[in-house]
Amino acid sequence: MRTVVTTENVSPGERFDFWVDEMSRLLFAPLDTTRTTTDVFHGTAASGSVGTLQLSSLSAGPLRVRRTESLAARHEEDFYKLSLQVSGTAVIEQDGVHSRLTPGDLALCDTSRPYSFTYESRFSTVLVMLPRPLIPLRPETLRAVTGQRITPDKGVGAVVAPFLRSLTEQSAHCSGPEVSRLADGAVSLVTALLCERLNRTTPVAPHLATTLRIRDYIERHLADPDLTPDAIAGAHGISRRYLFKLFAEEEMTVAGWIRTRRLEHCARDLSDPATRDQPVAAIAARWGLLDSRHFARVFKAAYGETPRDYRRRASLDPTPAPPTLTGA
Repeated sequence: MRTVVTTENVSPGERFDFWVDEMSRLLFAPLDTTRTTTDVFHGTAASGSVGTLQLSSLSAGPLRVRRTESLAARHEEDFYKLSLQVSGTAVIEQDGVHSRLTPGDLALCDTSRPYSFTYESRFSTVLVMLPRPLIPLRPETLRAVTGQRITPDKGVGAVVAPFLRSLTEQSAHCSGPEVSRLADGAVSLVTALLCERLNRTTPVAPHLATTLRIRDYIERHLADPDLTPDAIAGAHGISRRYLFKLFAEEEMTVAGWIRTRRLEHCARDLSDPATRDQPVAAIAARWGLLDSRHFARVFKAAYGETPRDYRRRASLDPTPAPPTLTGA
């Protein structure tokens, strides 16, 4: 579903207040918004979702938006906000870092901390809201890149920018099981972009590089029922204790990460019309979950309903609810 907001049908004197209210609702993050001109305000926005990602395209007149300390503190769910400047210019600030964005530039901010965007003239931008648990990098690590200008002229940025813009434009036409795959792809690209940026500013710590390699290994071996901490540690030449330490630094457990990723793949297959004739147990076994009773129990804990009920509802609603993300 795609939501469109425009000020064109609102009386000139009420347009700005209308815009502020609508943006707080669409962007899941209340903002302190002020105007920087007395001209009649114009604004248009389109917002949609792809899996757990919220994507919006905005065009508006000059303004300044701030995520104040009090607003950041009272909001329960935190996101990373990735901005792609399409036209006009903006100055982003977070943690004392100021960067000027020109068309094509990207920037990341963490909504759990104060930040601001100052749009100096009429502008267009694409905003992607990513739940923080989806990015496999510690928030403390990402402080090295939040608030900074990321140029898309080469490397991963040259791939990410057009992909995000196209994904935002086409989000209304994305439905069914492919949504999860698109969301996974977007998160992988953004993660690659951030890792590349971190390497340019300061080399990624060895333990972080190891963690990313391990996550990639897990992803490629989810179907193996013998995917255990011992097997993972052995494949990477590290001890079981060190493996647990790496994941503890990411505030999750190895088993919790494997279980979450397996359940997400199962949910995607359960909602896929092409697998409608396949038994639930067969889908679970495909992703390494051989005990059907255990699978039903952990699936319900994550999604709030049994696999069969989830499949039944997914046949009516092609975009089922995402799981409760947990590292337990």
